[in-house]
Amino acid sequence: MKEIFEEEGKAQYKEIIRAWLDAYKSKGGEFRDEELIYRYLCLLVYYLFLERPEEEHNLGSMMKLSGATYEDRRQNAALWGILRNAQFRHPLDEELAKRESLEHSIGNDDIDELFDFYEWVVFQQKEEADIEYDMGLLIRAMYEYRKDFHRNVRMNRESLSVAKKALDEIGDECKLFLEEYTPEKIKAYLDIYVIGQEEAKKNLATAVYNHYLRVLHPDQHLIKRNVIMVGPTGCGKTELIRRIMELVNLPVVISDFSGVVATPWKGRNKEEALAHLYEKAGKDIAKAECGIVFLDEFDKIIPTRRSVKADDINNELQGQMLGMMEGTVVDVPVPTDNGGTKNIHMNTENILFICAGAFEGLEKIVAKDLRKGSSMGFASDLKSEKETEITGENIKVQHLIEYGMKPELAGRLGILSVLKGLSKEEMRRVLLEPKDSILMRYHNELNAERDVKLTFTEDAIDAIIDKVEELKIGARGLNAVLHNVLETAMFEVPSNEAIGEVIVHKDAVNGVSKPEYVLDLP
Repeated sequence: MKEIFEEEGKAQYKEIIRAWLDAYKSKGGEFRDEELIYRYLCLLVYYLFLERPEEEHNLGSMMKLSGATYEDRRQNAALWGILRNAQFRHPLDEELAKRESLEHSIGNDDIDELFDFYEWVVFQQKEEADIEYDMGLLIRAMYEYRKDFHRNVRMNRESLSVAKKALDEIGDECKLFLEEYTPEKIKAYLDIYVIGQEEAKKNLATAVYNHYLRVLHPDQHLIKRNVIMVGPTGCGKTELIRRIMELVNLPVVISDFSGVVATPWKGRNKEEALAHLYEKAGKDIAKAECGIVFLDEFDKIIPTRRSVKADDINNELQGQMLGMMEGTVVDVPVPTDNGGTKNIHMNTENILFICAGAFEGLEKIVAKDLRKGSSMGFASDLKSEKETEITGENIKVQHLIEYGMKPELAGRLGILSVLKGLSKEEMRRVLLEPKDSILMRYHNELNAERDVKLTFTEDAIDAIIDKVEELKIGARGLNAVLHNVLETAMFEVPSNEAIGEVIVHKDAVNGVSKPEYVLDLP
């Protein structure tokens, strides 16, 4: 519409409005006061389409151009109603129709708001100059708002279109996953790489499967069950998540929570995990909001009673985690292309949180509870606190609360899963059986450039397991022990093309000798 007036010339806009009114009357339209309608249309058109930035547009200056007076407005409040009704009657004049009629540019909301304001100022009996100034401010503010509103609507429509497309794609990915995997099949995949921990694998497989169902069927309001995994260092908690990360087609991140604090300016903050999830999702916010977050060392945010100040901070952090785990919109700082940061809004309602920790000392709480619940006659049969093993049968949410976890936070961790420390036999299986065991990885390193066989004798395997047990860090100790055993061979073998096999005996594991090299002679 603005272009039409500019094409016709600014001096011609009054004639265009007259032509519109004539066309309206020719089709049977009526006015109570045509002149006032004309003046106010001139007023609106002048401001909305012919405004000049260098001029001060209050009502007084515009009224001089249109010829309207304050008394006109005061005595004819009903004219706004007439104008409001007039805009709905489309002028059928062909020439004007081609130009696009005025009513399509002056919206109903504009007229309503001006009309309401006019009635208000009349009843307030304000001074004419004040009313004119206020009306001018209103029209200016309304026009600026309308420009912003339409721009935001356009941007929102574009964003909604992108979001809908992303959600459709996520739905398709969920369908593909669920067509191929059930909880049993997910566990079967984990069985290939993780030895033992049957209960934990079942719980995790079920949690991941149900997470896909929640994402695919948001209208069914399926229950969200976050997971808490309790187990000693090196029992396979992180390895389970790494294998889930390989299997699923939704973004998964692993975040170390040991250094997280409540306030961002004092250290790492809890939102970092969500920022990593956003990056892992390819900066696709819709996909990130359906991801999986693994919070390792989660027990480190629980008060230890060693420091009042530290405990206060941990209590604050636990409180902040409540909403995030249940589902809320979080401001997440993410890096920008120019090296700065910006905040994005991430809804955590459909994010699955899996928390894990060793929870050292929890066994004492469990043992105390077991003794309390036992009869006097059988109390002597119970193991000591140090000997008590936490299992899925004897652990309760109440034990976590007594340990220091807020009851509200414990209630948001719907699946409580226990992982046990690995036995010697299980450690042997971890060393030898998985598809990509630590032994296989060292073998592959030796074979990267040429065919070199790596062999361990039975007594060497036993010696490795004994050394790992001494370290008391579970399966994580395997890499440390093997590195010490094979360090020399990894350095020397690449330089000697005659070596065809490396044999590790018990003495090599115990540091008495080096691994044996077998030459591959022609």
